[in-house]
Amino acid sequence: REIYDWYTSLGVIQTTTCDDPPATVRIDIALGYKKDDKATSTEITQRTVELRSFLRRYFNGKTAYDLRASNEDAVLNEIKNGINDKILSSSRVRAVEFQQKDVIEQN
Repeated sequence: REIYDWYTSLGVIQTTTCDDPPATVRIDIALGYKKDDKATSTEITQRTVELRSFLRRYFNGKTAYDLRASNEDAVLNEIKNGINDKILSSSRVRAVEFQQKDVIEQN
């Protein structure tokens, strides 16, 4: 497997799911890109606000059920594709990983 450089400075993003009542979601995501690719690193840094907004909207449109552990690979792939298709213009993210993922449902 390819070794990536990782952008880990997006910080924790907190939002809610679209459930009724909504669950609280706290995530911290790392973005992997080609090793020593300064252009991708720069573009990710320049688009931090857009990336955080995209992630907040993405998780706000999901249910707690959508975010369960058995769906994690699909969720990470959707996020990667969304970032590449909607946010980045001249670069590509190769991998997305959770550093933290908390889905707290109301009882």
